[in-house]
Amino acid sequence: MIPSPARAVSSQRTPSSPGWRLWFGAATAAALLITAADAVLLQQKRAFFTGGFLTEIHARTPSEALAFLFTSLLVDGALAGTVAAVLLWASSRLRLTRRARAALIGLGAAAPALLWAFIEYRMLAVLGDTFDLGLMFDLTGGNAWELLAVSSSHLVAPLLLTVGAASGIAAVTWFVNRADRAPRTALRLTRRIVLSAAAGFVIGLLLFAAASTVSPLAEDGLRRKASGQFLLRLAAVLSDFDRDGFGIVGRLVDPAPFDASIFPYALDVPGNGIDENAVGGDLPATTAPYVETPPAQTPWPARPDVVLVVLESFRADVVGRSVNGRPVTPVMDALARQGISSSRAFSHNGYTIQSRFHLLTGSLAGLLQGSLIDDFKAQGYETAYFSAQDESFGGPDFNVGFDRSEVRYDARQDRGRRYTTFTTAGSLAVSHRVLTERIDEFLRRRDRSRPLFLYVNFHDTHFPYHHDDIQPIVSDVRVSQREIVPANAGRLREMYDNTAANVDRALGVTLDLVTRAEGRAPAVIVTADHGESLFDEGFLGHGYALNDAQTRIPLIVSGLPVRITEPFGQVDLRSAIVNALSSEDTTQDAKPRLTFDSTKVVFQYLGNIARPGQIGFAGGGERLVFDFRQRRQTGPGPEARADAENTEPAALHRLIHFWERLVLAAAPPE
Repeated sequence: MIPSPARAVSSQRTPSSPGWRLWFGAATAAALLITAADAVLLQQKRAFFTGGFLTEIHARTPSEALAFLFTSLLVDGALAGTVAAVLLWASSRLRLTRRARAALIGLGAAAPALLWAFIEYRMLAVLGDTFDLGLMFDLTGGNAWELLAVSSSHLVAPLLLTVGAASGIAAVTWFVNRADRAPRTALRLTRRIVLSAAAGFVIGLLLFAAASTVSPLAEDGLRRKASGQFLLRLAAVLSDFDRDGFGIVGRLVDPAPFDASIFPYALDVPGNGIDENAVGGDLPATTAPYVETPPAQTPWPARPDVVLVVLESFRADVVGRSVNGRPVTPVMDALARQGISSSRAFSHNGYTIQSRFHLLTGSLAGLLQGSLIDDFKAQGYETAYFSAQDESFGGPDFNVGFDRSEVRYDARQDRGRRYTTFTTAGSLAVSHRVLTERIDEFLRRRDRSRPLFLYVNFHDTHFPYHHDDIQPIVSDVRVSQREIVPANAGRLREMYDNTAANVDRALGVTLDLVTRAEGRAPAVIVTADHGESLFDEGFLGHGYALNDAQTRIPLIVSGLPVRITEPFGQVDLRSAIVNALSSEDTTQDAKPRLTFDSTKVVFQYLGNIARPGQIGFAGGGERLVFDFRQRRQTGPGPEARADAENTEPAALHRLIHFWERLVLAAAPPE
């Protein structure tokens, strides 16, 4: 039985204690190893000590580099010493030689930080340097199982590496203990070790907090280390004096540590002279409240069949693209020639549930009633909702009317035919082939006495961008999940484009089925929930960067006289469709029209709209982004970054005040 810490602590206090010397030596060796490994990774990934391409913060003199390394060593020693003490206690009854115990404690104290550093380095190499685990947790609705399912493909290697490291440490300890002829003894944890470990931990914590506060270099480097991230979270909790959820240390610093009414993301009360969230100044009392106008509910003179197609993770630059001399999207290209195709259409968020909600309800703040499903039902349409995903994902807060549609299908009805590994709501999906089969079955039996509104969602272009139902249309390149790394970005893009070609073909099949069943061609709108980064700017995926790859979407309209004003946001679609169908000019020959408004912008955000990682305006020119975590404004690329206080504030304040008005309008009444 392993003894309790209280029983294991002896009264030995002398500096000559063999246990203390073993603990100190093992902890020091572990700290040196961690510091050296982190320094190599910081230089490899960010040119931290020399500066380089896209490196914003780096050591500019040898003395700065040495000061950082010394601070890093002490911070690493704080955690390594604590882990070494725990390991010494845990192994106190094991009959080990001194060398075997030193190997166990030294390697064990270094392993957690080394594993974390290596795993994070590999994940950031694939997902991008601004990947935020907390943001991803918010995006999956705070569901740990959903997060595991969504990120499972990236977790297999870290799990195997962790098991391998633990096995390796055990094997080394066993081998040294077996080969060493020295006496095998138990070793008790002494009070001197406990006090030394505790003192080292406190000193390391204080040093981390001080260095992170006074030195941008130390703050940037330490928070990228495993020990720094742990101490950062601990310091934030310990320094949250007013218990408002934010401390004086951390990515989101409490601007008023002793005033619980002022903290990041607090609702800013207009005109009270207090900037509750500490960004953008106090919201002026003269600022007009944020409002959302519902679409007009008047009888529609004509009621053409309408097909709304929403593509999953579909990049805008796929439309009109060719690969190996073959067009990727011939069906969409033909629709664009018949109608319009916008080059300035954007999603408000890079994640499915929020984007789908904004698209179908026409609302950012959730102030409007119903959705497009209800609009078409009110005009006598038969509404049919066909999704290759699980439409329960997002819960009641993001209800878009799936359950109110007269005919509804999603991936839950074909779990056995899914192409995804997991069946959780955020992962379950079926292929375009299964979806078109289900649509065909519905159209064959439907009563054609009423006009049709058909919503179709294809999922195939989601990560990992290929499955068994994908045919080689423009390319036969296939990249396995294990091979999806930056070095294979070109091959990955070719595989993605080929999957997009399969989706385009499935779109053509769907429209042919509708035309044949209804006896006339439907009006068609094709768009997407969001885009997808394929290592553009160092990112892979969607939902954690406000860039064109992740938020610019296709928008194609044919056979419906909509008036699209660019830049176009997803919330504009509902009113555009309703206004077009309310027009007297709704005929088969009516043409959609594109106009451009240089003063219009599209609001965007990362994560939860009330607690976003970033907010931004996208438009016809440069994108304006404010990062709450870095508390700075960014421009269209890394080289355009500038501290918010050093920029002309008018545009930034308009962005922040828009978000504040939006959040105030969406907040439940007290």
